[in-house]
Amino acid sequence: MKILQLIDSLAVGGAERMAVNLANLFTKKGISNLLISSRAEGPLSQLILDRQSFYCLGKKSTLDLKAFKKLLQIAKEFQPTHLHVHDSSIYWAFLLKKFLPNTKLIWHAHYGGLSTTDNRFGNKIKFIAPAIDFVIAVNQDLRDWVKTEFPSIKASAYIENFPDLPERVNRKETKPEILCLANLKAPKNHHLLVHSFAEFSKMHPAYKLKLVGSTDDEAYLNSLLEEIEKLQIQSQVIIAGQSLDLLAIFKDAEFAVLSSDIEGLPVSLLELGLAKVPIISTEVGQCKELLGNGKFGFLTPPRDETKLAEMLTFVSENKDIAQQKADEFYLHVSEKYGFKNFIDKYFLLLNQDN
Repeated sequence: MKILQLIDSLAVGGAERMAVNLANLFTKKGISNLLISSRAEGPLSQLILDRQSFYCLGKKSTLDLKAFKKLLQIAKEFQPTHLHVHDSSIYWAFLLKKFLPNTKLIWHAHYGGLSTTDNRFGNKIKFIAPAIDFVIAVNQDLRDWVKTEFPSIKASAYIENFPDLPERVNRKETKPEILCLANLKAPKNHHLLVHSFAEFSKMHPAYKLKLVGSTDDEAYLNSLLEEIEKLQIQSQVIIAGQSLDLLAIFKDAEFAVLSSDIEGLPVSLLELGLAKVPIISTEVGQCKELLGNGKFGFLTPPRDETKLAEMLTFVSENKDIAQQKADEFYLHVSEKYGFKNFIDKYFLLLNQDN
């Protein structure tokens, strides 16, 4: 088996982190593999164990023929048995397969909005679905969507993401700090979070809200900054940008919150689980199931500012309960969302072709 992974970039994000996690897992398992980033290298490339197996094409546009020829050259030299591609990279993989007809195409669907009316590029998949051999969906809704919309794709599976933290996190001395680990973009709904935090902070002024994630979307960032200024909480909100030093971030946070409108299965929640950080999350994507319907964390309805503010208050005033849930979530993540779970289901899916 020889696996070529293709992803748009290695910016900090859930799909990107999974691509790196998979590359490292394949390397550890002795599976010959390449990881190719079509547009940009990104900071997550620093986490790849075998740097010789990574390439960046520097693609400038969808029709960048120079970059595609480079991809084709690499692929022909490597002769992969499987193309494992993430989200929108499926389009270039579809073209690439024309030149490698014996290669099996695996589409790894991460974006939760694919199965909703906000499907972004999902409605275009029907034109290339016949070329797709396998689909990995990161939540059950995505799997159901694939089975309903693309019956020509015979082999699909919901396979849980898995985290990869290099060491245990010492959280004996946390700060009155609420962490949101999510790139600053519309589906994550930081605007809802800052409004809820503003209400919460009236009775809990010692707390800070720390936003960790990419700030590449300037329009979204500026809109959020304007909202923070209107709410007069500038001194209490820290926009930290993206960071790879998760151990230090998790060490400080008293608890974490995810206020998304749309999710797949967030790798960030799994990483928080391994770090034993208490979690509040909206009930979107696979988050509710991931947190055991509230057994391992705290759930709130999406887009409900009042409920989220109430939950921030409850968690801050019930630290023992919150930490107990986090400790149980750590055991749950370690058992169910480890790399062994992924690799076993991965090969079970690929063997459906035999």
